Amino acid sequence: MTRGEQFVESLPKKMRFYDRNERRSYELTRAVAARLVDDPTLMRNGLAHATRHMSADTSQSQYFLMWQELLQHDVDVVVRHLLEDTPRGALLRDTQPVFCVLPPEVRQEIIARARVGAVTAVA
Repeated sequence: MTRGEQFVESLPKKMRFYDRNERRSYELTRAVAARLVDDPTLMRNGLAHATRHMSADTSQSQYFLMWQELLQHDVDVVVRHLLEDTPRGALLRDTQPVFCVLPPEVRQEIIARARVGAVTAVA
């Protein structure tokens, strides 16, 4: 297990999801978060992506500013915020820039696990 995987596993894990799509997105984000911890230079990829695709779009400018500010912090702080089970954590997951592309086999494995994982509906 990598340092990133250990760090992600040490954080409180979100257990309640509205639907399978939210669970899948969360699990994929956990995999990306582990890679961020293992290779903090990937945060530069995220900032570059956000700058390219969000900064000039007025409908996304508030998200760009949010990410621009967050990415000034240490990678552990970024990952904690990205995975927290709060409305802000959900917003960060929904608006996250591309930090890295997961290999197809890793994505498929995560999606398969999320498919069979129990989904606890939020009332």
